[in-house]
Amino acid sequence: MKSYLFPSVLEKHGEELKNVFDELIKGMKIYHEDEAYLVGDLALIEGTSPHKVVNSSPLDSDYRILSKAAALLASTQINKPLNITVGFPYSTYHANRGLAVDFFKGKHEIFYDLFAFERNFTKKVEVEIESVDVIPEILGCSFAVRNHFNSPENCFVVNMGYGTFEACLTNNYGLVDRTVISTNGIKYAVEDCMKELNKKYYLGLRTSHKFDTYFQRGSIMVNRRHLDFSEIKMDSLKKYYNEVISPAIRNTWSDDDFDNTRKLYMAGGGSNFPEIVRFFQEEFKDILDVEVIPDPHLSVSRGYYLRSMKLTNDKDTAVGIDIGNAQTVVTYGVPQYLQM
Repeated sequence: MKSYLFPSVLEKHGEELKNVFDELIKGMKIYHEDEAYLVGDLALIEGTSPHKVVNSSPLDSDYRILSKAAALLASTQINKPLNITVGFPYSTYHANRGLAVDFFKGKHEIFYDLFAFERNFTKKVEVEIESVDVIPEILGCSFAVRNHFNSPENCFVVNMGYGTFEACLTNNYGLVDRTVISTNGIKYAVEDCMKELNKKYYLGLRTSHKFDTYFQRGSIMVNRRHLDFSEIKMDSLKKYYNEVISPAIRNTWSDDDFDNTRKLYMAGGGSNFPEIVRFFQEEFKDILDVEVIPDPHLSVSRGYYLRSMKLTNDKDTAVGIDIGNAQTVVTYGVPQYLQM
């Protein structure tokens, strides 16, 4: 498996750009309904207010633009009709399932700008999507976790997303629906930290998506001075865990559920925060072994890819697309002749 990822942000931009990234994944300018949009890293660098609606649906323009960007990236690696799997939070999965199939399946003409040799030009690519499967994000996480750890046993799976936190007990057959938790993601802590900093400092017009980059490292430049806010970040993460995650688990998982397994696997971008991992380890130190899957921010997309590959039995056309609230991740299989 190989994965591409880019920030899930965009901004409308009608001006011509020159001398920017000549690598597609870093310099995406996508056309949608005759309007040009900066996408991903290019939106963060050249845009003034890059954004994305949290947990958007296939009817929303931002979801469609990010999906076009993801399909475009996949088409650069796979010169055949694609078989894709996508997903949504458990709470919105049923409402969005049919809409996603209707949007993705079929042939798509994608117009985008290329930047090279101090000039730019618009190019068209045709992408055909042969089949579409739609599953809950937490199920995609479960596939990735079970594949990596080769786990046939019951286990808890946690998906720490930017917009949504999800967790449940899983077994060989899938999810135990009664144990599914779907609540606020790490964005809760990011916005709480922004609110605390704004009490003392002017952060400008930074969106929460843009501030998330600074939140991850715990520092920011304010009035031409380097500001370390790691203590405020820690307080926000602790508040998030104590007020959102821990109560949700206590109210949903029973003693019988904990009696069914000794394992809790963490996935999703929020699992890259060692503070959050430590909070889990401290709360469950006597009853669960807590472990983070490698590259947790890629886990949902990789689970989607595994699903596509299982359904089609064709790793060369299988693709997993995770339109996340912080990152969009595209996972595909590396053809046999390219494997070393």
